[in-house]
Amino acid sequence: MSNLKVLFGKRVKKFRTKKKLSQEELAERIGIAVTNMGKIEHGESFVTAPTLEKLADVLDIEVKYLFDFEDYKSIDDIKNELHIDLQSDANVHLLYRLYKMLINE
Repeated sequence: MSNLKVLFGKRVKKFRTKKKLSQEELAERIGIAVTNMGKIEHGESFVTAPTLEKLADVLDIEVKYLFDFEDYKSIDDIKNELHIDLQSDANVHLLYRLYKMLINE
């Protein structure tokens, strides 16, 4: 299993779930078998060029975004996640210890 296939599969899954599509729905809309869709998302298979175009079209994105593996979260997303994680005292202590380890103090 190549790293490129795995990263590509993760991107496909990310955009599929963002569109609230099941693997079955996406597979049907791009004209492939559901088993192939699962293999793509797990990095076991890749798509043909025509299927790649259909995939981007159904997911409402440009093809290049399926290959954008530098997937960083926005500052607002990070703040929201930290806010949720900081709701418990245990998480606050854990985050503080991790922070201290990272800055070597």
